[in-house]
Amino acid sequence: MHSIAPAHFLLLLALLVITGCSQTTLLSRQDYQKSQSKFVQGDTDDALLAFPRGMEEGNFITTMEKTYLNLVQGKPQIKMLQKQVEALEDRVRYHISREAKTFFYLQTPEDYYASEHEIIWLHFLLSWGYSLQAKYEKACVEARVASSLLSLPWSPEGHFDDPAMRLFLAGLWTMCGDWQEARVDFRAAWTMDKRLGWARELSGREEPPANLFLVLGGPGPEPVWTPELKINPLRSHRQISFKLRGQKSALAITDRSGLRINAHLSPDAGKWYERHLERESELHEIILDSAFGGKVTASGAIASSKVAAKTGLGVLVGAGGTALGAVIANAGLQSGSDELLRLGLITAAASLTWGGNYISGGYKAGVKEFKQDIDPSIGYRFVRYLPEYLWVGWSDEVIRFPVELRTSSGSYTHIQQPGVMGPTSVSVAFLPDALTLYDFNRGLRYYR
Repeated sequence: MHSIAPAHFLLLLALLVITGCSQTTLLSRQDYQKSQSKFVQGDTDDALLAFPRGMEEGNFITTMEKTYLNLVQGKPQIKMLQKQVEALEDRVRYHISREAKTFFYLQTPEDYYASEHEIIWLHFLLSWGYSLQAKYEKACVEARVASSLLSLPWSPEGHFDDPAMRLFLAGLWTMCGDWQEARVDFRAAWTMDKRLGWARELSGREEPPANLFLVLGGPGPEPVWTPELKINPLRSHRQISFKLRGQKSALAITDRSGLRINAHLSPDAGKWYERHLERESELHEIILDSAFGGKVTASGAIASSKVAAKTGLGVLVGAGGTALGAVIANAGLQSGSDELLRLGLITAAASLTWGGNYISGGYKAGVKEFKQDIDPSIGYRFVRYLPEYLWVGWSDEVIRFPVELRTSSGSYTHIQQPGVMGPTSVSVAFLPDALTLYDFNRGLRYYR
């Protein structure tokens, strides 16, 4: 019986400890895979049903995401988000960076640092939900909080504002019945982006349109690992960028009678995620480098041990099998048995092949696991379910529902009735607007 050398035993124990410590209860890209697949197809109900359970239940990120998935279906289920706001009251903080730029953030009890656009969307979602519940005063209060976060000049250089967010905020003001505030935000959007002449047109109206359509587009960005060589070698291993997945297609809005409503596209959310990454760098630079450095070391040790173990076993099997084959072949020669000779040669050759494949497989698996473990995009924390842009359409004509929404990329849905009926009937919908393919086996359109 073989004994394990003390040094080898300590190494094995250390690896087991490292492996145990590296496990996490935070959600990763793989956990979202089923839900994301349904969401990108435009199936928001199944996306919610497939939403990962158990981990991070009731946390800021998952509460925001599930609230969004409910609201785009017209379900004002905002109770959990209301609890988040109560728990997070007075937690918004402001930070001045070494470049004299200012941004605000929110540290949640679970130690997630929500970024500017996520904090603003927290209040957007509440305002939207309250309007769907016909609680218009509360909806206007949340819209005002969001407006303050976008408007207050914390710093001339670092002030966060965004035309797409202003456009949606104008829609929220319209939903809760304050057209004058909506006009302010339509004009603010045009001021930031002069291509939005139609927003200026809306801001000039004394009275709101009879019908307003807000169509949220894009399934949300995907974080991508883009390591670059920089002075700090560890920081190069966690370089994240966000890839927007929406097509920003042209949208046709058509009512039951064939009336066409012009739809205008907003700028995309690229700026939100640029600020998100700047904030991440400023707040977590030292902490993440330290933790990430430890993770690289641990992952490297684990991966190296797996490669070494598989290499050793592969060599042993190959060498042992070759020796066994030689013995069998020699016995065949001594006895004059062609069958034993053939069996010995086959055993030797097969052992060498299997050992080589095992070594190669172990190396590839070890390298793959190492990359997965240190690739920060897999477990990168952010609110995944938010739009990338929106289309805005309006009409003073009588609209006959249901209304069809169809993009040039193939995404389509129907609005059965407005979400809010008031001086202006406001309808909010969602379209993934991703690349359209056709599944010939199922005869259904789906999106990727």
